[in-house]
Amino acid sequence: MSLLRLTEQLLKECDESILRFQFYREEDKEPDFFNDVKPHAYQLDELLLEWEKLVRTWIQVKRPKYVHPSQIDSLLESMKQFIVQSYYKGTSKKRFLKSIHSSKYTLETIIHAIKEVGDENASE
Repeated sequence: MSLLRLTEQLLKECDESILRFQFYREEDKEPDFFNDVKPHAYQLDELLLEWEKLVRTWIQVKRPKYVHPSQIDSLLESMKQFIVQSYYKGTSKKRFLKSIHSSKYTLETIIHAIKEVGDENASE
């Protein structure tokens, strides 16, 4: 999958995390960790791992002006946390939303940069 598609998929996951968070709060439910949380977190970890390889190579080769490795580190850590937190109604709403908005901003910056400097295919 291309870097652009993976980045768009991660952006979509941010919005889905907000909806999931709202659902569990409104329904006053607790998730089934082994059937809901763990498989989803594992799936996202795999996606993030694939995305990380592509984005780091892309940064090295394309040298986008407004995207830096430290942003990638921060985004990866943040997404891994809020994916799991989205299932729990006890999560701090303010911090949760702030984390997602920060991640969305970075992902949107990357999408804009991909359109500006080209995608992950280093030979372009």
